[in-house]
Amino acid sequence: MTVTVCFDALGTCFTLEKVIQAVDDKFGEKLAKIGFGAKGFVMDWFHSCQRDYTYLSLISPPPPPIANLLKTSFPIHLSSTLNVSPPSLPPLGPITELLSSLVPSPTLKDAFSHLHPHAKLVIVTNGTKSTTEGYASQAGIGSMVERVISCDDVGLAKPHKEVYEAANEVCAQLELEQGGDTRAERWFVAAHLWDLAAAKKAGFKTALVINDIPATALHSQDEHLGDWYKLYGGRPDLVGGSLLELAQGITLHLQQ
Repeated sequence: MTVTVCFDALGTCFTLEKVIQAVDDKFGEKLAKIGFGAKGFVMDWFHSCQRDYTYLSLISPPPPPIANLLKTSFPIHLSSTLNVSPPSLPPLGPITELLSSLVPSPTLKDAFSHLHPHAKLVIVTNGTKSTTEGYASQAGIGSMVERVISCDDVGLAKPHKEVYEAANEVCAQLELEQGGDTRAERWFVAAHLWDLAAAKKAGFKTALVINDIPATALHSQDEHLGDWYKLYGGRPDLVGGSLLELAQGITLHLQQ
């Protein structure tokens, strides 16, 4: 059986931890005075850019590279939060430059190493292809990644169906290289239910990583997450507290 596992990049394989730490070092005290933490601020900024990237994809595709949105909006978002004018802020380049070297999520390399003997591994990202390849190389997984599919090349942002169609096309190519196995299986792994809802609609089996809930509590709380899953078309095929847990779940599924 030919198995392909597609991974989301931003927020799933790679994290903003270095950016959060840099913001905390530079602006942590000021943010705390107005009731913000560095992580809350960074995630709010990042998610607003993800939203606008998708909106621009709807309004006038192709959207600009998401890195442009992130870097351009950062001083505006920060000045709005701190209630100061952008010119009064110190140089922000040392912070925004960290976007080119995001750190791997916990257990990323272990997950890829576990899957690599059994599956073809692909990354599907809203980010730029070359930057994502750099993340993968820095994380020590570059040699295990068969392809990187960038929304820049598709011309539309996730969750447009064309992105998942492009992923399916790459999966089909990889299956053909393995002799066109008719028993092929395709998985999509992400930390965002909306991403998995679109992948499921495109025919993928889905795996959700939830790393903000302690692993020991995740499955005991599963019944309380039911209403959340329903909003996105149902519970993913796998849910885990780490990428390695999902990787192990995928290989266990293949053995059944």
